[in-house]
Order: sequence, then C-alpha cells, then structure tokens
Amino acid sequence: MQFRAGFTMIEILVTMTIVVILIGLLVVAAGAARQSALSSTTGARLRALSQASSRFESDMGFLPPLLDNDRAGIDGVEPTRKMRNGYPVYLDVMQRRYSYTAPAEYLLGYGDEDQDGKDGLGLHQPGDDGFWNASYNDGVHADEGLHLGRYELRERRPVKHGQKGKAYGPYLELDDPDMLGAIGWDGAAWDGSIDPSTNQPVIYFPGDPRFDADAPKVIVDGWGTPIRYYRVNHPPGQPAQLYPSDYKPAADWAFAPTLADHFALRPWEFAESEGTVRWFKANGQNWGDFSGLALNPQGDRGDPVVTRNLMNPKKRFAFLSAGPNRRVYDWARQDFPGQALNGLSDARGDHAALDASAGQWYEDNMSVRWIGSPAFDGGVTATEEANRDNIVELGE
Repeated sequence: MQFRAGFTMIEILVTMTIVVILIGLLVVAAGAARQSALSSTTGARLRALSQASSRFESDMGFLPPLLDNDRAGIDGVEPTRKMRNGYPVYLDVMQRRYSYTAPAEYLLGYGDEDQDGKDGLGLHQPGDDGFWNASYNDGVHADEGLHLGRYELRERRPVKHGQKGKAYGPYLELDDPDMLGAIGWDGAAWDGSIDPSTNQPVIYFPGDPRFDADAPKVIVDGWGTPIRYYRVNHPPGQPAQLYPSDYKPAADWAFAPTLADHFALRPWEFAESEGTVRWFKANGQNWGDFSGLALNPQGDRGDPVVTRNLMNPKKRFAFLSAGPNRRVYDWARQDFPGQALNGLSDARGDHAALDASAGQWYEDNMSVRWIGSPAFDGGVTATEEANRDNIVELGE
C-alpha cells in the first residue's frame, strides 16, 4: 500500500507538471493569437487610412498636409545647403517631419465651423494652402499671429464671405470606439506629456479623467499608440506640388525629396533585390543616414540603403504604427550594438521644442527657432532594435 501511495503521488506530481506546462503553452498561444489579431487590426486600419487619404486628394487636389500637436500647420521645407554639427540640416529636420494629428483632422473633420467649416464630422475645402487659409491670415490675432513658424488653428478662416460651399467627408469610418483618442491638452496647446513606455505623446480616451473633448484627436493602432502620418516633402506653400526628380538647389547639391527621406520608414531588413542606394549629395560628399557615421574609403558617410518602394515617385505618403513594442527609433534604419547616438532620439513629432535642452539654433537666419532640431534624448537607445516590428503602409 505504501508503494502504491508513493506511486500515486508521483503520478499526481507528473500530472500537475503537465497541466502547468499546458497552461503555459496556452497562455503563450493566447498571447501570440492576441498579438496577431492586433497586428491584423492595425494593418487594416493603416490600409483604411491610406484609402481615405487618396479619396481626400481626389476631392481636394492635394494630400492632407502635416499638423503639429497643436493642430497648427507645418509647411513644406526647402532642401537647403545649411550644415549643422557636420550633418546636412535637411536630413536632420526630415526625421521628425510627420504628424500624429493630421489624419483625424483631415480624414474625419471633427472640428466646428470656426475650425474646418462644418460642425460635426466632415469638413469644407481647406483652401489652397491646405490650412483653411491660416497662412494668409498671419497676425489676425494681435498677440502672436504666426507662432514659431506655424500656421495656428486660431488663424483659420474656413468660410469666405459667408459662403460655406460643399461639405466633404468624413473619409474614414470609425468602426471601433477605441480607434480615436486625444493627446494631452492644457486648454490651449499640447501639454507636452510623453508616455514613458512609448516615448510618444500620451493618448487619452473618453472616460479618462484627463480626456479633453477639445484636444486634438489622433487615430491609434491596435495597441493604443498614435499612428504617424508621413508625406513627401513639398515646396513651401504648394501642397499640391512635388520637387522634380532632377531637383538641384545648387550645382554641387543634388537631392529630390522622396519617402526615403524618413529613416523610420526604411524596413529593418529586406532582400537585396528590393534595395537601392540613396545619397544626399552636399559639398562634394555623399550622405546616407545617421548610422555608421565613420567615413568609408570613398569619403561617404552613413547607411544609404533604402527600398525601391520608398524611392518610387508614386509612393507619396505613408502611415506608420510602432507595432507590438510601441517604440520607434527615428534616426537610423538599423542600430549597432554598443553604439549610442546620443541626442538623436525623439518621438514628439515635428513640434516647437518645449524644453531648454533643444538649444537655440536658427535655420538660415530665420527669426524663430527651427522646429526640426531633436528636442531631447528620449531614451530609445541604439541597441533596442525598436523598428524591427514597426508596421508601415505606403500610399500613392
């Protein structure tokens, strides 16, 4: 009997071990299934945003422009000859040339008649400048008018001479109440709040104590992280135009903007057949991106490898989700173990700096601080492989 009892105890222990293992496998499988479902949801959301942007362009004649986190307009920028700390300034600036707030603003049109011309969802023609004529109304308000180089929301004049005209949109269907969130808001501007787990703006949803119905809205991915909107850089004041493929600001300075300007859009890895080389030619030297900064024997700097898709002139805009790890590293396609790129990590978006660490440098003697400078070291190190799981949808 004692032998039998002991054997039974062993059987029980073995059975319990098997049950624990099975439970662990089920938990792992359930987690994987959930991540797969969230990835599918995110992919579908990015495709819907891409299709909505194409419909917007069909109606308006241009793609949605970029807006900062205060919903102020971000104009196009010239690929100028200015250098800073050894880098072409243009390459530096373009890494943060994206928007969290533009998709909801232009594809839903959730503002009132003073903002986009129509109460409720939908909007009226945003004007030739893409910002409801804000760029033509600098100084309507006597306090600051054009603020830090931005066309402010309060300068919008969506209705001319009392004529509203045709209402458009919404171009995007809100098929999930958790699809739309709001950034932090202090009553007049973005409050600068950053989620430490993502290094991106904190997003609040209805029911949250800090949710503000008047705050700028964003479309989020399946993990609740704000989706980024990128578009090919256009000449200042001309959102419907593109730089020509043979654009040369000067004899020794050649560069035509494409989506390959944005290193975060470059995939972590790809087949050799998908790759091509992208150089920014300036002052007799070729520049790639900010990884591998040492000079090679030819005198070139950085990693120039991009995909043909990003160089395709038909691919003019993109949406990016940070993916399951909710992280994006803006400054390189790949990272290098043991190598830190201090000061080149920021996910606030292209926004006027809110802290003193941004420095006080100026672009081409402009009277306002240029907003492309990295604002702070946001904690995404070069060894995290943050971009490996990013999800990107290119549109044309």
